[in-house]
Amino acid sequence: MDYTVEYRKSSLPMKQFRARYQDAEKFLAYCKECPKYGTVWSCPPLSFDADAYLDRFAWVNIVGAKIQIEPQVIEAADTPAKIQDVGWKIVSAVKLDVDEKMRGLEAQYPESVSLSSGGCILCDNCTRQTGKPCRQPDKMRYSLDAFGFDLSAITSDMLNIDIQWCKERLPDYFTLVHGIMTMDEIKDQVWSAMK
Repeated sequence: MDYTVEYRKSSLPMKQFRARYQDAEKFLAYCKECPKYGTVWSCPPLSFDADAYLDRFAWVNIVGAKIQIEPQVIEAADTPAKIQDVGWKIVSAVKLDVDEKMRGLEAQYPESVSLSSGGCILCDNCTRQTGKPCRQPDKMRYSLDAFGFDLSAITSDMLNIDIQWCKERLPDYFTLVHGIMTMDEIKDQVWSAMK
């Protein structure tokens, strides 16, 4: 195995979570610099009232996936192309797995909606670029970033993980931050079963 995944979870009431971690003006400005901005349905600009969307929920339950990369994998990725390829394969595999688990949690909590880590990767080319509806609206989930949340602060405060970035080498670990918005806090035994 090229990597291992450690899951961490934390929960906060929605109002408290938004007060601490949401700064839409600041963080959506960063989104505008991303090539996915306006081209992927899960990413901003959102086509609905984000405040009204979030206000429907009482709790935010955060799940962090800390993806520890094996040292030999880091060492073998010795060119920019290898770093990008290996990093993408690892992150996308874990992201798709966690997305599926989060949708499974939705089935256990009526009126809940999960949030993904980063932009949607279900389709090779998102239909948003051609103005057509999403091909997989039953699976596509919006990212925490799309609502202007501070992911670095969330991972540091709520999950005790400092985000590492891919620069001239693969980091020791990647961090994915998912969430599920619910009317009630998710119980510990439910998280244990998810792993």
